[in-house]
Amino acid sequence: MEKLNAAVFLKVTETGSFKRAADMLGYTQAGISYIIGAMEEELGIRLFHREYGGVRLTSEGEQLLPLIRQIADSERHLQQAVNDIKDLHSGTIRVSTFNSVYVHWLPRIIRKFRNLYPDIEIEIVSCEEDRENEELIADREVDCGFFAHDLSSQITGVESFDLMVESLQVAVPPDHPMAGKKRFPRAELGNYPYIMFSFDKPNFNDMVFGGEITPQTTLTVDNDYAAMSMVSQGLGICLFPQLLLNDQPYRIRCLELDPPLHRVICIGTKSMDSCSNAAKEFIRCARRWAEEQHFH
Repeated sequence: MEKLNAAVFLKVTETGSFKRAADMLGYTQAGISYIIGAMEEELGIRLFHREYGGVRLTSEGEQLLPLIRQIADSERHLQQAVNDIKDLHSGTIRVSTFNSVYVHWLPRIIRKFRNLYPDIEIEIVSCEEDRENEELIADREVDCGFFAHDLSSQITGVESFDLMVESLQVAVPPDHPMAGKKRFPRAELGNYPYIMFSFDKPNFNDMVFGGEITPQTTLTVDNDYAAMSMVSQGLGICLFPQLLLNDQPYRIRCLELDPPLHRVICIGTKSMDSCSNAAKEFIRCARRWAEEQHFH
């Protein structure tokens, strides 16, 4: 099919807008509209409903979506194979990550990688939910990615490498009754106003609170640093991973939980045997960098 453009189809589906897809892909809005129209004409079916304020898939488009994702994945892997033949002198790596790694690790890892492979482009996909990050990797929607898991979880569908074990800590305002303590008893979590994250999964909350503790949730937010600011203003306590609290600018006190809770930060790919040479080198670079930091 000469007029099939999987990348454009998927970006329009993702954004729900010809204009936003055009901005992200470097086309004009008219160009995106033409490409989709040409695809529909060649296929003989309507792919999108045009509506005021955006577009959405038709039922026929929904049926084709998994197949077009496979086509896009195959095209990307073909390009990766070509880039591998060119001996790492060009190409693109898609890397998924979450906020604390994005802020505190990735700039330094990328700088180290760029010193070795300056012509390889890195596309970063940000996702706060660890299970979704694993799925992005397992489904080959990214070449590799960072995610976190608790010590007891089983990782399936991804070949992963542990980089750091980090603790979960409670942030309290400086005038909080617990601010002078060294540790925050987990049993006390239900005794103070609590700031919850909208992206926290039930299994995470079960791990933290169990069946014995009911948090006094007064705020639900979707941004880590906004939550820190709210803690500093005395609006509640909040639980954060250790890495995210490095170099934070807010007036808060950070206490280890008692008993402690830990999670592991990993980097992974679908398979080290089948991923691109560039992705292999990025993973190796990240692992070497983590080893140099002497994380425990």
